[in-house]
Amino acid sequence: MLRTPSLTVRFIPLVALAAAVLATPRAAAAQDIPPEELPIGRYVADARVDFPKFKQDPNTASGIGATALNLPTRAFGFVVGAHWHPLRLGIITFGLGGEISAARRGHTLNTGTKVAPVNVTVNSRFSAVSPQISFNFGARDGWSYISGGIGWSRFTAERADRPLPDQESGSKTINYGGGARWFAKKHLAVSMDLRFYAVNPQLPTATRPAFPRMTLMAFSAGAAIR
Repeated sequence: MLRTPSLTVRFIPLVALAAAVLATPRAAAAQDIPPEELPIGRYVADARVDFPKFKQDPNTASGIGATALNLPTRAFGFVVGAHWHPLRLGIITFGLGGEISAARRGHTLNTGTKVAPVNVTVNSRFSAVSPQISFNFGARDGWSYISGGIGWSRFTAERADRPLPDQESGSKTINYGGGARWFAKKHLAVSMDLRFYAVNPQLPTATRPAFPRMTLMAFSAGAAIR
């Protein structure tokens, strides 16, 4: 005698068919999302060439026995950093991260005459550790951002013939700015940033002169990876 298939046995193919039907539109929808709408990746790291601009401040110059024209202006250095993007709300992707930067430059000026030249060289150097919170706008293959935070920096201007000891502790520094990243390849992008560093004044010590409060501007460009 033939037995009628149980309800369970007949129900299993129906469940499998329904799951396949429901999964197909989702998979197709995921494949149809255009690149400009894909979310920004979770992690990104940068390595850029940095060009901070130093000011020719008379107070800084007089503190080291030089003139304002003797101080270097545009410096050369590097920036490395990494950022994590944990949250996206609407068009904004929030990021947490930071950067380390360092740059220096020297400038020689003849403070004498053509007949009796007196060449004075002044070297300036700047380094900073800059934690940042960022607000990112765009998609996976290209986005812009604004960011800022509070960190520490060290600044020294010194005559080459009268070197100064390193700053004992960093100065409180607010950094703020913005930039963009464009991914021409899957894991490699062009990266640019314009940043300002508001540096607290340095009080004089037994071995170092005072340095006034200053705001330095730095433009950097390089590469980013994800």
